[in-house]
Amino acid sequence: MKDEVFNINFRKLAIEQLPTKMRNSFWIAFVLVLIIPLEALYNEFLKARKQNLIRLKTTCQKFSMQKRLNDVFDPLDRRIEIVKAVLFDGTYLYTEAEDDQYKSKTKWLFDDSNPIYIYTEAELYSEFDFIVKIPNTGINQIQLKAEIEYYMLQSKNYTIQII
Repeated sequence: MKDEVFNINFRKLAIEQLPTKMRNSFWIAFVLVLIIPLEALYNEFLKARKQNLIRLKTTCQKFSMQKRLNDVFDPLDRRIEIVKAVLFDGTYLYTEAEDDQYKSKTKWLFDDSNPIYIYTEAELYSEFDFIVKIPNTGINQIQLKAEIEYYMLQSKNYTIQII
């Protein structure tokens, strides 16, 4: 229903607006020649409207950006992925004095059911918030960066990794 507002047949509208006495082949052809620039402008408007609707539907969330990047740069195979840069969750070690008396933070290291892995600070830290993994198929990196930076939050950092 909303899109019906933008379905305008200028040829039919121009012919209907002609007085009945002037509806012969000469005047119809004359009016149709006059509306050619209007139809070209209308087609440009529809293209711009379609692009704007796509941009409005895409957000800075991971799944939305990933879908948009795959739609633009890899529509068939959809191999572009966005992953978080930090791969490990840190396990914090507390002294006995730092332990909370109401909710214990104590974890036993020698429990066989669920081992705890301890990582160094370098393994837990990344200067990037997310990584964009792209296939090695000749994707234009400048266009890719422009598309990512249009949608991402300005406070986030990213890197592009070719897989």
